[in-house]
Amino acid sequence: MDFSSYERDEKTQAAVERKMQILTEAVIRLEIEGPEAFPEIDWKAYRGMGNFLRHSYDRVSDEIVWNTVQDDLPILKRIVEKALSGSSAPSQNTKPDSG
Repeated sequence: MDFSSYERDEKTQAAVERKMQILTEAVIRLEIEGPEAFPEIDWKAYRGMGNFLRHSYDRVSDEIVWNTVQDDLPILKRIVEKALSGSSAPSQNTKPDSG
């Protein structure tokens, strides 16, 4: 989907904005340990985006949301995947699969 299609599709806009609200809330919760572990994330900007989507929904810029999804989310995805892969390592009590 390109920006022009996104701009004309209110259902997709609503879905993307809702998912962004959820994502920004999750990022806020990660902030407890995040800034030190992942300084490449603009924690303040994610908080601000979530607050704006929740409280100023009548002034949301389709272009800003689009650019955030296109430019910022891939970076955040890589960081989250890295964090999850580090925390999902098997514990020492786990026996290796004898397969």
